[in-house]
Amino acid sequence: MVRSKNNKIKTMRISIESLEQIANEFTSFEVGTSYRLGSLSLRFGYWRKVDIEKLKRILPKDITVEENLVDEDDECGGELWNYIISPSSYTKLRGVA
Repeated sequence: MVRSKNNKIKTMRISIESLEQIANEFTSFEVGTSYRLGSLSLRFGYWRKVDIEKLKRILPKDITVEENLVDEDDECGGELWNYIISPSSYTKLRGVA
């Protein structure tokens, strides 16, 4: 939940069908909290990078997806990625692309 400039609360809703489609397309994933208020984090497999354009097509149009390089860990196979999803209104308010 995020408050906009006019102090209205903005929510983010994702249907179970969209979550099932994500699971079918990308296999295992986890939903968690994000460092950004009002956002969620998606992690695929062991921090695997996925096709962000496919992910954007599955999620509702009013949700913004940001690819995030969490860390580089040579012992674990290289780059560790997650995806921050936010209501579009949140990113417009904060100036995030």
